[in-house]
Amino acid sequence: MIHSNTRNNAVARGPRLLQGALVLAGLALVLAAAPPRAGAQSRELLNRLVQSPGNSDAATRAFTQGRSYIDEGKYAQAASTFDKLITEYPSDKNLDAAFFWLAYSYSKEGSYQKAYDMLTHLLERYPRSSWADDAKGLRVEVLSKLNPGKTVDVPEDGTDDLKIIALRALCENDKAGCSARISEVLRSNNSSRVKEAAIILLGRYGGNEAVPTLIQMSRSESDAKLRMRAIRALGDTNDERALDVLREIAMGPTYEDESPTDSAIHALAGHESPRAVQILGEVATSGKNMRARTHAVELLSRRRGDNVVDELLRLYDAVPELQVKKYVVAALGNRKDPRALNKLIDIARNAPDVGLRMQAIRAIPNRGEEQDLDVLLSLYDSERNDELKLSLLASLGRYQNQRAYQKLEQIVRNTAEPIERRKVAISMLSNSKDPQVRQFLEDMLK
Repeated sequence: MIHSNTRNNAVARGPRLLQGALVLAGLALVLAAAPPRAGAQSRELLNRLVQSPGNSDAATRAFTQGRSYIDEGKYAQAASTFDKLITEYPSDKNLDAAFFWLAYSYSKEGSYQKAYDMLTHLLERYPRSSWADDAKGLRVEVLSKLNPGKTVDVPEDGTDDLKIIALRALCENDKAGCSARISEVLRSNNSSRVKEAAIILLGRYGGNEAVPTLIQMSRSESDAKLRMRAIRALGDTNDERALDVLREIAMGPTYEDESPTDSAIHALAGHESPRAVQILGEVATSGKNMRARTHAVELLSRRRGDNVVDELLRLYDAVPELQVKKYVVAALGNRKDPRALNKLIDIARNAPDVGLRMQAIRAIPNRGEEQDLDVLLSLYDSERNDELKLSLLASLGRYQNQRAYQKLEQIVRNTAEPIERRKVAISMLSNSKDPQVRQFLEDMLK
C-alpha cells in the first residue's frame, strides 16, 4: 500500500502530457483550456492502484518510481523501470499505463521507433484503454519525428487534442502543404477550438500563402473568437500586406478588452515592420475610440527601437486631448532613451497643466535609472506648488539608496516643511531596512 503522502506527491508531480506536447508559444492561448488528460489519467490510475487488492506493492512502487524518474527528466531510468515492470508483472491490470509511460520515455530519449512500436502494441492490445487517446496523440508526434517532411494525416474522427497534434506535426514537417491543409480544416465542421489552433498554426507556418486567408478572416469571419484569432495571427506573419488591414480594424469606432479592435492593436504592436510604429501613432492620434487610442500608446511604449521614442515625442505635440497626452507621458517613462528623460524633465518643469507635470514626475522613476534621482532632487528644491511637491516626494521615496534617504531625513528635520509632508517622509523611511535609516528613526524617539 502507498502511503497517502507518497501517493499525493506522485500525483502532484504528474506531467500534463497533452499540454506539454501541444503547447508552444503560438498555441498557448488556444490550448490553455485543454483538459489535462495525462495528469487526470495519472490520478485515476494511482487511485486504482491503491484501491485494487490484486496489485502487488512491488508493482505499485515500480510504477511510482518510473513516474518519478520522468518528472526528474531521467528518461533512461524511467524506460528501464517501466520495461522491468512490464516484464515482471505481465498480468498487472494497469499494464496499459506502463506501456504508455514506457513509450513516452522512449520518445523523450529520441528512440522514436521504439516509442512508435510500443504505442502501436498498446493500441492493439488495449483498444478500449483509457490511455488510448493519449497514445494516439503521442503516436502522431512520434510518427512526425520518424518521417520528417512527410505529410501527417489529420484524423477526422479523432479528439480535438489529437487533431491539433496532427495539425502541428503537419505544419512543422510540411510547411508547403500547411496552408492548404489548414484551409480545409477551417472550412470543415471541426470545433472552434480546433479552428483556433489551426489559425495560429497558419500564421506561424503558413508563409506567404497564409496571408490572403488571414486577411479575409480578419475582415469578414462571422465567429468573433475566430476573427480575433485571425487578426492576431495576421500580425504574427510580419507581412507588409497585413498592415493596412490591421490599421483599418484598429481605427474602428468600438472597443472592448476582447474585440477585433483590441486584437488589431496588439497585432500591430507585435508586427516587426517599422511602419507598424507609425500606424500605432495614427491610431493614438486619429482613432475613433478613446480607449483604443490610449491603449495604442500603452502598447507602443513596449516596443523596441529608437523610432518608438521619435513617435512618442511626435504624439505629445500632436494629440490635443489631455487624457491621451498623459498616456504619452507615462509611455516616455518606459523608455531608457535620454531624449525621453529630457522630455519628461521639460514637462515636469514647464507644462501648463499641473496634471501633466504630476504625470511626468511619476514617470521618471519608472525608467529605473539611479542617476534620474538628481533630476527629482533638483525639481523638489525648486518647486513651489504644494501638490507637485507631494508628487516629487512620492517619486523620491521610490529610490532605495542613501541619497534618497538623506533627502527624506532632511525633509523630516526641516521645520519649515509642512507637517503632512514630513509625515509622508517618515512613512517612507519606515519602510526601509537600512541600518542608518533605522538609527535615524530611533533617534527621533529619544
